[in-house]
Amino acid sequence: MINQNLNGRNLLKRIAALLLLVFSYSHSGTAQENALEEMIYQKDSIFWKSYNDCDMAGMEQFIAEDIEFYHDKGGITYGKTNLSNSLKNGLCQSGKNELRREAVPGSVHVYPLKSNGKIYGALMTGKHLFYLVKGASEKLDGQAKFSHLWLEKDGEWKMSRVFSYDHGPAAFDNPKQAIELTEKELKKFTGKYLSDSNDQITVELKKDHLELQAMGKTFILYPDSQDSFFTKERDLSFHFSNKTPGTLTIFESDTKVVEATRNQKQ
Repeated sequence: MINQNLNGRNLLKRIAALLLLVFSYSHSGTAQENALEEMIYQKDSIFWKSYNDCDMAGMEQFIAEDIEFYHDKGGITYGKTNLSNSLKNGLCQSGKNELRREAVPGSVHVYPLKSNGKIYGALMTGKHLFYLVKGASEKLDGQAKFSHLWLEKDGEWKMSRVFSYDHGPAAFDNPKQAIELTEKELKKFTGKYLSDSNDQITVELKKDHLELQAMGKTFILYPDSQDSFFTKERDLSFHFSNKTPGTLTIFESDTKVVEATRNQKQ
C-alpha cells in the first residue's frame, strides 16, 4: 500500500515536471517568435522608407548578395548588384522616386522558419499599394502581393528571395452617383468612334445601359448627367457631344486620355 502511494506520487511529480518543461519550451518559443516578428517588421519598415526615398544605401543593407528577385511582369533578377542597378537606373534614375509604396493594413504577416527547433529564417507575406507621385499630389496606381524570405547569416538578417506578383489596378470605389436615362436618351450615343490614335471604340445599348468596347476591353457606362458617364471600377469619365459629327472624350483622373470622332457612315 505504501509502495503504491509512493509510486503514485512519483508519477504525479513526473507529469508535473513534464508539463513544466512543455510550458517553458512553448513560452520560450513564443517569446522568440514575437521577437523575430518585431525585428522583421522593423527592418521591413526601414527598407520601404528607403525605397520611397530612393535611399540606395538604406535598401542595400537588407539585401543579400545572392538575392533572387522574381517579378510577374519584369522577370527574374539575380544578385544584389543587378538589383541595385535596376533600381538606380529605373525608379531612382532621377534621384527621386515617383512611385510610393504603402502596405495594405492588416495584410502583412511574418512566419518563422525553423530547423530542429531553431529559427533560421522568416517569411513575410502581404499586399501593397503603389501611388504615382507628381509634386505634392499623388494618385493610386496599382496593387500587388509580395513574399519576402529573410535569412540569418553571420548574425545579420537580410532578404534572400523576393516574390512580387498578382500586379494589377488598385480597387477603386467611384463616389459618383448614377442617374436614370431613357432608352431613347442612351441610344443617341451609340455607334462606332475612331480615336486620335486610330483605335476603334464601339458604344452599344444593352437593355438599360451603355457598354463601351475598346482595345479588347469592355466597360459598363453609368450616366451622371445627360451626356456624361463614368465607370465604377476605375476613375474614368466619358463625355459625349452630339454636334456633327459627334465626339467622345475620355478622361482618367480628370486628365484627357482619348479624343474620338463618331463614324458618320454607320
